[in-house]
Amino acid sequence: MTMLYKPFKTAQDFESLIHLSETPEGVHWDYKQAFNPKDSADAAIDLAAFANTYGGTLLIGVAEKKINGLKVASGFAPNVDAEEIKKLVHTRINEIISPKIDVQVVPIVVSGNLIVAVNVEPSINLVGVCLDRDRRQYSFPYRTEFGNQFMTFEEVEKRMVDNKTRAMYLKLKKYIPSGGKVNVYPAPIANNKIEWRFEWIHNSENEIRLDQNGYRSIDIPISFIEEVWNGRGGICLKLNERLYCGSPNFIDFEDSEDVAIFKQTLKIYAEMHRNLRSDR
Repeated sequence: MTMLYKPFKTAQDFESLIHLSETPEGVHWDYKQAFNPKDSADAAIDLAAFANTYGGTLLIGVAEKKINGLKVASGFAPNVDAEEIKKLVHTRINEIISPKIDVQVVPIVVSGNLIVAVNVEPSINLVGVCLDRDRRQYSFPYRTEFGNQFMTFEEVEKRMVDNKTRAMYLKLKKYIPSGGKVNVYPAPIANNKIEWRFEWIHNSENEIRLDQNGYRSIDIPISFIEEVWNGRGGICLKLNERLYCGSPNFIDFEDSEDVAIFKQTLKIYAEMHRNLRSDR
């Protein structure tokens, strides 16, 4: 399961995750040996890709080399100008990214070497990069463990429709670790107090799983979660009452017509997406 990123703020953050000649670029970080105005478009793509996925960090001043086909951190570059980088990020790069994203530029000294961490929070809204100002054409990058990719028209369309689900997904990621206890409202099963454990489903941004003490588990579409908050008794989830099949006192997601329609829609979309890719 992919987690949200942890921003780089100190030398300890860097040294705990990045090991020279070992650590490749990944979903949450990218290396750049140098940074200047002519790199603005590439840097904008990197930052937008992090924002469109799970957040991440552009590590400037970190040299790289290829080992077994992977770009691996190899050392530190000299003459890193933190103030110039900050200026470029907040002016030239920000000008070609829309909507604006949450970026922090953090100078860090690692073993006597200055690097700059450009930390990017994940964005609820889809972030585009304008690579052709005359034609006002935007591209929408996202991040994978192998680098940046660009969304197809169908992927952009789906992401825009799913914005509310992504907002709740990011909020759940922030509040709840896998295996954490949650209180569910309205209280399922005849209002009895039952301990539920929250589980992330591998490779799914559309559903989560609630486990009832190993007795049974229930998969819930994220779009049916109305709110999550930190209450007095721990983390709380408020579910849409449509999940209760007409009864406020009993929960049976598998028989819910709304959930069945939701899951069938997901299957149809997945099949359409596979067909579109196979036609290319």
